[in-house]
Amino acid sequence: MPQWLERLIYQWNGWMDRTTASLRPSVPAPAYSRLALLSSAATLCDENGIILAVNAPFEALSGYRAEELVGQLAPALRSGLYDTGLMVLIQQAVAERGVWQGQVLSRHKSGRMLAEQLTVCRYQHGADLHLLCLVGLMQESSSLHGPSSVSVRVLDPLTGLLDRPGFYAELDHQCQTGAAFGLLSLDLKNFCNINTQFDHQTGDLLLQQLSDRLRLLVGSRELLGRVGGDGFALLLPGVTSEVELAAWADQLLARVHSRFEVGPRKLRLSGTVSGALWPRDGQDSQQLLRHTDLALFEARRQQRNYLCFSEQMLQGIAEREAMQRHLLQAINDGEITLVYQPIWDNRLGRVAKLEALARWQHPELGAVSPVDFIPLAEQSGLIQILGEQLLEQACRDLRRLHDAGYDWLQVSVNRSTLEFNTLSADGHEWLSVLAKYQLPPGQLIFEITESIFMDGHEEHLCRIQALRDAGCQIAIDDFGTGFSALNYLRLYPMDLVKIDRSFVQQIPLHTQDRLLLQGLISIVHNLGMQLVVEGVEREEQQAFICEQGCSFTQGYLFSRPLAWPDLLSYLQQHHPSYAASYNERVGSAILI
Repeated sequence: MPQWLERLIYQWNGWMDRTTASLRPSVPAPAYSRLALLSSAATLCDENGIILAVNAPFEALSGYRAEELVGQLAPALRSGLYDTGLMVLIQQAVAERGVWQGQVLSRHKSGRMLAEQLTVCRYQHGADLHLLCLVGLMQESSSLHGPSSVSVRVLDPLTGLLDRPGFYAELDHQCQTGAAFGLLSLDLKNFCNINTQFDHQTGDLLLQQLSDRLRLLVGSRELLGRVGGDGFALLLPGVTSEVELAAWADQLLARVHSRFEVGPRKLRLSGTVSGALWPRDGQDSQQLLRHTDLALFEARRQQRNYLCFSEQMLQGIAEREAMQRHLLQAINDGEITLVYQPIWDNRLGRVAKLEALARWQHPELGAVSPVDFIPLAEQSGLIQILGEQLLEQACRDLRRLHDAGYDWLQVSVNRSTLEFNTLSADGHEWLSVLAKYQLPPGQLIFEITESIFMDGHEEHLCRIQALRDAGCQIAIDDFGTGFSALNYLRLYPMDLVKIDRSFVQQIPLHTQDRLLLQGLISIVHNLGMQLVVEGVEREEQQAFICEQGCSFTQGYLFSRPLAWPDLLSYLQQHHPSYAASYNERVGSAILI
């Protein structure tokens, strides 16, 4: 082998042995595996895998003399175990990232099989571009005889960990041994924001630093893999209990949550971890992975950092899926209807507005609470079609009320964050329903929650402004239960603020609650917005609210939510002057 190549290999191995070495090859450092360099065997090939030179350790490893190898394909390529796809894979990886790593099978001159850890990098000598191949012997095996036994396990080029196929192969092998172990899956939260806010290089460096931390955590017995763009997996031999698995999860999350330093930036990551135990939680490796994924989904849904799979979880998921099927059928059959809770005008002494509230009466399950089915609709993607149906029904009922003489009434309709986020910038989807029923836009109020504003998207402001420009009103519901609520009032144009019932329960007796409510009422009024106090149930609460000059009140003191016939009776009872004209114009048909 040429002396310059021998020097290069010597320098390379010295760098791998000394983490503080000053001489580094011009390829991503974390891509190198320690196992790839347990021997100093090396070959120099052209871009098509033709050997140009070998060193003495490679002669000893392969059983061939240098003159038998030069000018021939590398042993792994001519072994008959791989097609041209392996060379294409190597060429693409080297061209894109400067390095390829993987485990391949090769044949010794005697015919026995060698399992090798191979690192291939690009090296330019003069005007020529070569491939430098460093070979580490992993094992010898006489039991591998054909292509069906061959798998190429490529290490992740960014982190140097096992890639997904490699990790899953090890997992499958571990399951076949029958020995107990634990499996953890780590998913980083909102990691894409790192690349968006900074750049991909920053994201890559974070992943490399995290991988180094995880290597130090797991040691030599455990297996660690990068199984997704921001996903990692950890196989823990000998872990047999949920307590042990939870302790590992805590250590894993501690490494994730500790501060990272990337150049001048000090950054933090957060993650979700799920776990499962073998053989308790799976009949094979595929089922074990599915159950780990289910636990990860449940952990994210419940906003928990860690969750271990269990049969109870599986039962809960099955019940939720069954409920989702019921919900889809209910939407298709029109089972979900609206009831209306009156909002009282304290100045005029009459009903001024109605809040439309969804109700579901299942023929077998009975009444299903909106606390249960609305989140399920959002999680399952059914909220869009359900919201369209309810908006249609609210506008149809409001048209009927106006025709009946209650033309001052407004109806407020709750809109979820998902519905609001998919609304076009000009709001035409919602405005077209108003136009269909020939309703003045000012008679419809769209209620949204504070969670809409937490991501600070400019699109939200455009949608709100478009709806207000068309004449609709915007109300912020459950005000005071989110974060930076007062800041939202300053930044986003609102017409109506609905103060959550939690601020009312202890007044007027509780001094702090009374002062807080007085302050909120004063702020909202000074900003030129109307205000509704929700959850009023007692006369002394209503008296205090009226003393503060609050215009609107909603709660059981005035009425529970009313179905359509009961609503009409309620309106006639509280507005008898309209009853005669109402009956003359529409008769009894409106009561059907």
